[in-house]
Amino acid sequence: MTDEARFIELLQKNEKLMEMLDFIDQLNLKDYYLAAGCVFQTIWNLQEEQEPMAHIHDIDLVYYDLTNSYNTAKARDKELETLLNERFALEFDVHNEAYMHQWKGRNLKPYQSTEDAMCRWIATVHAVGIRGNRQQLTVFALFGLTDIFERHIRPIYHFDNSKSLYDTKCAKWQARFSDLKIERWTNK
Repeated sequence: MTDEARFIELLQKNEKLMEMLDFIDQLNLKDYYLAAGCVFQTIWNLQEEQEPMAHIHDIDLVYYDLTNSYNTAKARDKELETLLNERFALEFDVHNEAYMHQWKGRNLKPYQSTEDAMCRWIATVHAVGIRGNRQQLTVFALFGLTDIFERHIRPIYHFDNSKSLYDTKCAKWQARFSDLKIERWTNK
């Protein structure tokens, strides 16, 4: 079995995640993914023989759509968050990655796609997403899935990222999960 097939098989054990994915697939968002913690932490929870949704405190939904203005996109993100929060009784964090460079308020290069945005996230385990539905799951993991399976946290060195952000994320993950292998941020 390939890493991706095993990854999908494990994710499908998270019934709540599959319910969310089925619903979100019906929203017809452009270039969307359920991403980051809700994905890789499902695997870690199952490895630790915990409930698949244990320790998952928010759900990241990202998409890429340039057809609306920045202000319209921001309002749409809030509408989607409200809809999803109410439907699933969880905290959703929804962002149109087409405008994240403006939303963050820093001088960032605009993303070209959702995948481009995810490749700039803080760690290789973090830069993973799924879309589709429980029958037809698509995985995006530019850095592969080995780090997730091996619980190995590696930084993604990009000018959008910083040591302090990486250290903060690692500390949160380390507080909730055992046996993590954390690669230190080095000044490259």
